[in-house]
Amino acid sequence: MLFGAAQAVVLSSFVAYGLPTHGEENETAKPETTPAAEAPAADSALPAEVDLRPTFRELQLPPRPQGRRGTCSVFTTAGAFEFALAKQSGAGKPLSVEYLNWACNQLTHNRRDTGQFFHNLLKGYEEHGICFESEMPYRSRFSPRVNPDEEAIESAHRVRDNKFGVHWIKPIGGKPGFTDEQMIEVKRILASGYPIAAGASHSRLLVGYVDKSEAAGGGIFYTKDSGSGSFSEVTYEFAKAEINDAFWVELSEAAVEAAPKTE
Repeated sequence: MLFGAAQAVVLSSFVAYGLPTHGEENETAKPETTPAAEAPAADSALPAEVDLRPTFRELQLPPRPQGRRGTCSVFTTAGAFEFALAKQSGAGKPLSVEYLNWACNQLTHNRRDTGQFFHNLLKGYEEHGICFESEMPYRSRFSPRVNPDEEAIESAHRVRDNKFGVHWIKPIGGKPGFTDEQMIEVKRILASGYPIAAGASHSRLLVGYVDKSEAAGGGIFYTKDSGSGSFSEVTYEFAKAEINDAFWVELSEAAVEAAPKTE
């Protein structure tokens, strides 16, 4: 399903975006667009508060710390996918940030832990999939010599066999900050029960909001933040000035059992 002007891509036929984000230089490729399904709802039609943090706790998907590594966008992207899987199964199982980082590096040839961009992470997922945390645990320090074993790769391909829909709210490139229309759409999607991957100088998963006249910009977003390893907050003012790109993920069709196989 589409909300407002969100752009949708089903990853079984993913289009490589190759567009700038987080200060990356402009490239020539442009994202394919999908006509808007409907105009955004009026702000007054939305609840004053939405909080998905209890749902994350119920699904056993608490915040995880990235430590000293530059992996906030990887944690954020993995978090969007694992929540979509958990909504389908009713129980969360963390996905491997280490594997997704490796998958992205196969395309970018990154030999240092200098951070990733959402569009490259999604390309890495399309090419290599993503396994579960238990099959390639997160390391405190990056090493380009660490590779997944065959079992992890097979599991990652099984997860990839599920049809995930990736919906762009704020496409990559352009002026930083959510527009008023994008703010409404972000709140609508959160109210529908899905978190949103939001990229800025530090990427976070938006997991709710509350309107507060005394807060800068008129409210705050609740976030799942790998930088602090906790749930934290950013103001509406920050979102309207600093967010570079944003997307959300749903599981449109479960093709296979996602859980890792056990003997």
